[in-house]
Amino acid sequence: MEESLREEARQCLREFSSDVYKIVDPWQSSYKREMDRGMGGQQIQMELCPGGRICNTRSRQCFLFSGSVINRELGITVAHALDLGDEIEIQFESDRAAAAHEKIVGRCRETFDTLQRQDGTMLTADLALLELNTERCSVTNEVCWPQRPSKALQLKIYKERRIPDDTNVIILDQRGHFQKGRIKTGSLTDGGSGLYDVLGIGKENEEGSATQPGDSGALVMSLPNSENDVIYVYGIVLGTCTTHNGKSSFTIANSLWKVIHEISTSEQYTGKLAIDFA
Repeated sequence: MEESLREEARQCLREFSSDVYKIVDPWQSSYKREMDRGMGGQQIQMELCPGGRICNTRSRQCFLFSGSVINRELGITVAHALDLGDEIEIQFESDRAAAAHEKIVGRCRETFDTLQRQDGTMLTADLALLELNTERCSVTNEVCWPQRPSKALQLKIYKERRIPDDTNVIILDQRGHFQKGRIKTGSLTDGGSGLYDVLGIGKENEEGSATQPGDSGALVMSLPNSENDVIYVYGIVLGTCTTHNGKSSFTIANSLWKVIHEISTSEQYTGKLAIDFA
């Protein structure tokens, strides 16, 4: 039954076509995360987790892995860095570390950019689906909260249709650090930039965007709590944008559940509420 639902989800996702819009934030960054911890040249299995840096082997553009949904073989990240069929590899700290592994761990199987809802309104998705080779890398959906008490946090998709303004969030950036932010608006639309119904996120207590170039694919998450080890994902960082007067800048992120809900509204698929991080 579970495998049948997975296949139906895959078939449903493939039915949607894609539009292209211009994203406003570059992906390039000089930071590279060390993924190889072997000693004496010993090879160990690579690990791919949210916030890990991955690279398009064709364009050499680098961005962040956002996690896996439905199963460990189906990953997600931003679409604007990939075309259908592009292969992805894990980015290593050094050439020596890279030489110890087969770096290519998957490929882009589908992208979703601007979606048109049934009521005619538009929604920015900027979501790519990745086929992951789990024989070459292990895939996990936990993030480690470093503050005391330190703990591994399990990811869940926030499944309410509306995210309240002024919601405090954390963002796991390209350096593996948690940036604090606040959702300034839960429904930002700027047709001139090709953005529709996205999250506008600023710094927690000051003006400016909460992320930097190179953070595309980072997760926007709820604050940890003392009741359990679960945090909720509101969206995936797409980049930054600046207001027309140039006085304010925001981190922009898609509304992940709105996007998934819209993609999976096919009448042939009735299990969309079951979609979550694997």
